[in-house]
Amino acid sequence: MAAASTVRFESRIVVRRPIGVVFERLADVPGYGRWMHRTGLFRRCGLTSDGPVRQGATYVDATRMGTFAGEVTEFAPPTRLAFRETLRWFGTEMTQARPEYELEEQDGSTVVHHVAVGELYGWMRFMKPGAALLAKAERTRTLSSLKRSLESE
Repeated sequence: MAAASTVRFESRIVVRRPIGVVFERLADVPGYGRWMHRTGLFRRCGLTSDGPVRQGATYVDATRMGTFAGEVTEFAPPTRLAFRETLRWFGTEMTQARPEYELEEQDGSTVVHHVAVGELYGWMRFMKPGAALLAKAERTRTLSSLKRSLESE
């Protein structure tokens, strides 16, 4: 595989809801379509493995760029959740994203610390400046959608 170029995004928000509720929302991969804004890349998510979402569960994340094949890499309720997603075009790996969430309870609210690392492969490496801006916008949109959806209930 060709050398990769890395894009990293890190952010922290406070959601005025209990930690367990926030974790459940993030872990409900098939339910993302009910709360995620569709103004960015997101289209829909769905499980491809049987059973509940847990470590090792697989899913697809359909975006405007294409469909990512994903896996839950960490599942430690109610504090830690991580994913790995790979986008292939014509059988060639173009990018891999590794979004992760660490949750911390604070006075009845939840601090969501979010880190997303992306690896760009092949000619996609030359898209790094644009990919960094796109990642920042998309990850920010995800966090604001999460906060809005939970605090409006």
